[in-house]
Amino acid sequence: MSRTAYGLGVTLFVALGLELLFRAVASDPFYYWEYRFQYLSPNSVENRGEGVWTYRPNAAIREVSVYGLPSLVSTEPTLTIEFDCPMRSNNLGLLQDDDIPPGTPVTLVLGDSFTSGQGGCPWFHKLQARRPQDRLLNAGLLGTGVDQWWRLLEHLRKQGVVVERVLMISISNDFKRRVWNWTAADLDCINRGVCAVEWRYSWQGVRADETADELMARTRERYARRFAKYNAVSMWFFSLLNHSRLLKFIHIAVENTANALRSGSGVLPQAETALQSFKALGVPVKVLMVNQRNETGMLGNEADATAAIAKLDARGIPHDWCRLGHDDFLRIDGHPTAAGYDKLVACADKALGTN
Repeated sequence: MSRTAYGLGVTLFVALGLELLFRAVASDPFYYWEYRFQYLSPNSVENRGEGVWTYRPNAAIREVSVYGLPSLVSTEPTLTIEFDCPMRSNNLGLLQDDDIPPGTPVTLVLGDSFTSGQGGCPWFHKLQARRPQDRLLNAGLLGTGVDQWWRLLEHLRKQGVVVERVLMISISNDFKRRVWNWTAADLDCINRGVCAVEWRYSWQGVRADETADELMARTRERYARRFAKYNAVSMWFFSLLNHSRLLKFIHIAVENTANALRSGSGVLPQAETALQSFKALGVPVKVLMVNQRNETGMLGNEADATAAIAKLDARGIPHDWCRLGHDDFLRIDGHPTAAGYDKLVACADKALGTN
C-alpha cells in the first residue's frame, strides 16, 4: 500500500470517527435560513412610521415556513413544512385575542419572533391565563430589536396605551438589529403576488385554505429560482455540509474564532440609546434573556449575549435568564417548539413576579 493511500485511509478513518463522536455528544448548531421559504396572509402587515410596523388590526393571519434542503442523491430538494401557525391580531395590530381600549394601563411585553411565537406558534394567551390579575400587551414582532421596541412603545403610547411596566423578552441578536419596515417589494409580493426577488428573507402570500401540496409545489419553484446560479457540484457540497456534523462544527469553530477576533461589542449604539430611554421611562423595566439554539452546546458562542448583559448592567436594568435546551427548538428552524415556548411562558411569569 502506498503512503498516499495509507494517509487517505487514516484521514477517512479519523474523519468518520469524529463524525460519529460529534453526533453522539453534540447537538446540531446550524440555522438553515438560506433554505427557508416564508409565507404570510395577504394584507396582514402594515407600516406605521419610520421603523414601526404592526399587523393589520383584528385580522386572522396564517404564517407558514417551508424548508427546502438540498439532497445528496437527487437534484430535487427535500421539502418540509416546519410550521404552519394560525394567529390573530387585536385592535392595535398585535398578536393577541384581547383588545386594549385607549387609556388602559398595561404591562407591555416587548420582543421579537420568540415573543410573537414564530415556529411553535403564538403562546401569549398562556401567559395571560397565568396572570389574570394583569392586563398584558403582546408587543412581540418578528425580526425586531431593542431600538425598534422603543419606537414601537412610543407609537403605542400615541394610540392611548398606558404603560405601567415593561418586560423585554430578548435574544442577543436583538441588541444588534437595526430598525426596518416592510418594503414596497415585500408588500407587493405578499399582497399582490408580484414577486421581483427571491432570497432567504423573502415572503410570499398564502391563502387561508392553501393545501400542503400547493405549498410544496410553490416552494419547489421558489427553490429553483433562489439557487439558479449554483451548479450541481455546489448544491451537493451544500448538502454535504448540512448532513455532516463534523463539517458543521469546523464551520462553527472558524466562525467563532472570527467573532472573537472581530472588534465591537455586539451592541449597536442605537440599542444603547434605546436602553437609556427605557431606563428613563419612570416605570419598572426588566429584561428576560433567552438563549438561541446556536448559543447552546459544545461550540455555542455567547459573546453577543455577554456583551448585551454588560450593557444592561451598565444601565442598571435588571435581567433574568430563560435557558432553553437543544430539544426545545424545532428540528430545522431556529425557533422554539410549542414545548419550548411553554418553558418561556413559565420564565416570563416568574420574571414578572407578584404584584
